[in-house]
Amino acid sequence: MIDPRSSPVSAARRRTALDALRRGAVPESGLDLLATGLDRFETALDAEIETVASGGSVFKAVRGEYGSGKTFFTRWLGERARQRNFAVAEIQISETETPLHKLETVYRRLTERLSTTSFPPSALRPVVDAWFYGLEEDALAEGADEEELGSAVEQLLTARLSEVSRHAPSFATALRGYRAALAGG
Repeated sequence: MIDPRSSPVSAARRRTALDALRRGAVPESGLDLLATGLDRFETALDAEIETVASGGSVFKAVRGEYGSGKTFFTRWLGERARQRNFAVAEIQISETETPLHKLETVYRRLTERLSTTSFPPSALRPVVDAWFYGLEEDALAEGADEEELGSAVEQLLTARLSEVSRHAPSFATALRGYRAALAGG
């Protein structure tokens, strides 16, 4: 028997995983401790994560019978993506709570469930706030002083949202509106 005190896995991490299993649920984290048989997917999934990291896109839908490991697999994949500093959202499509044909509901659930390594669900606001903070930092790094900061950030915002505006103009408008609301107090 292995002495748990010599394990590289912290007691808190072990406890979290075991407590979830006792409840009959898939743990929210620590899935690498339990994953078996998923190594055959690692190379392909890591390549897809790399595709997204370089500006591409990938969509995954997981389908299967009850108890076949869908939730475990998606959480395991989400954990791998979060380790690469991605924001991740997991939702369950269902006829009553999140019907696939009601895209507004699907989108709302995705934003409610968005998480990062630093922020639990819903991480949308902290992610957007961090992006705006990054714009301010970039403007200051480019030499803007306190008086010029607002206009410098606005120029960076316009430049960075130009591509988004072509494909999702309402999202770019929403970000601008959110920034204006923050500035207005």
